[in-house]
Amino acid sequence: ETSWEVGARYVREASLLDAVCDVVSEIKGAQALVPTLMQMCEDCDVELFLVLPRMVLVLFVADPAGARAVLLQSLLPHRFENGREMHQELKDLVRRFDEALTSLAAIAGRDAAWQLVVKRAMAGDSEAKDVYTDCCSQETHRDMEALMRDIERWSLELQRHCPQDWNQCSAVLVQCLMGKQKKPNVKFQV
Repeated sequence: ETSWEVGARYVREASLLDAVCDVVSEIKGAQALVPTLMQMCEDCDVELFLVLPRMVLVLFVADPAGARAVLLQSLLPHRFENGREMHQELKDLVRRFDEALTSLAAIAGRDAAWQLVVKRAMAGDSEAKDVYTDCCSQETHRDMEALMRDIERWSLELQRHCPQDWNQCSAVLVQCLMGKQKKPNVKFQV
């Protein structure tokens, strides 16, 4: 598909545009927490394409009734009945996320708990141990890791259910995150 066809999908439908804008705004906020994310975006680092689906899912489960739900509905339509109602597995993921965030918030406060979740989603499995400090109990840590394994499983489904749709979505997200790129000012010489 050409760029204008991909753009039309995400721009023509106001609710989908709102969802993309919401996700981009949240990811830009995450760049302040995890500065390496900004570098990943600038370099189009391969790790970015593992982080993006995790972040889309974390942002969805954090606010399943918000604007970003439309984005997930467009990418995983089979996980929503009648186009809107979440299937039970997705409801369970939202419930487990709420429980984990509430447990972390009881220890560290709501803002710090959210920051920990974002940092953990960015880190992936290989750097997970670096995210946690003495801020939570072993039980909370274990629950959080179980949740993140589920988020990872869902992120794979997000990427694989319809790879072309995910590739288009991630291209739009990356373009929005990077903004207008300046072209190098190089004179052509022979």
